[in-house]
Amino acid sequence: MSTSKEFTNYILDLLSPLGNIEVKRMFGGVLLKVQNKQLGIIIEDQLYFKVTNSEVQKRYESEGSKQFSYTRKDKKDPVVIKNWWSVPEDAMEGGSQLVDLAEEVLRYQD
Repeated sequence: MSTSKEFTNYILDLLSPLGNIEVKRMFGGVLLKVQNKQLGIIIEDQLYFKVTNSEVQKRYESEGSKQFSYTRKDKKDPVVIKNWWSVPEDAMEGGSQLVDLAEEVLRYQD
């Protein structure tokens, strides 16, 4: 699993209105943190937000988002990470929608 520097920079540019975003390498991807809160991860040029609120998770699912999952050599079924949801496609096209989603995700993390 890896992600490109270009995609990461694109996401950071879209999210720049949030202010300082800390970026840490993680499992071939990157972890995004804002004010010590985990905002999301980028893996294989896919952005996932850490969505902890069940109502927001339902909305993401209704918009076609998927939970982050991966396969392990020693397991038949994929491992699903419950709170990491792919960002809805329409939010990835620029504008303020991605920032609005990010701010919503961060509000629910205390």
